[in-house]
Amino acid sequence: MTSMAAGPIRRPLPRLSALLVSPDTSHRRRWTEPLRNVGIGRVLEALGPTDAVTRGRQATDHGVCVVEAAPQDGSVLQVIRELRRQGWHRLVLVSPRGDDNTVRLALAAKIRSFVVARDGADAPNPGTPHRHDHRPGGRPDLSDREIQVVQFVSNGHTNREIGEQLNLSALTVKSHLSRIGRKLGTGDRAQMVAICMRAGLVS
Repeated sequence: MTSMAAGPIRRPLPRLSALLVSPDTSHRRRWTEPLRNVGIGRVLEALGPTDAVTRGRQATDHGVCVVEAAPQDGSVLQVIRELRRQGWHRLVLVSPRGDDNTVRLALAAKIRSFVVARDGADAPNPGTPHRHDHRPGGRPDLSDREIQVVQFVSNGHTNREIGEQLNLSALTVKSHLSRIGRKLGTGDRAQMVAICMRAGLVS
């Protein structure tokens, strides 16, 4: 009698769909291969917001939606809300700007991840005064726990939700945010996120 060793059962990855929204074909192509490498079976492409809504309806198993646009454009936020209604909850916004107002708009839209395009990351916002780095090396002196808190803030979580994720009380989270605010020189959540994004502490 021949015995066979029982090994782990390998299940195929779900055939998830991805939606790439960008007017630049080369930019969409750069996203395609990494997405396929992590198990995305179908990649849909859209040239802009209006096209995104139409293409978004063609997916059934929603993986990730990458939108390349500036959130200052009101139509972009409307499209993001419509895509979320379609089932695209894993939304990544790629913006040419990373100033405080842009981060604030992304947070308000409940964007899951916010990426600043490299060629526009250092572009100043005419309506935002320049802030100097808070340490000589430009990296805020935050603890690992404080960085975790800011990361959750960047994903749009409330103090209560952050506490549930980190097994802390909402009051403790508030205390963390107060200390972070003192270190960064601002109590504004969007400004905290913007400073930490520029320093590479959160993504």
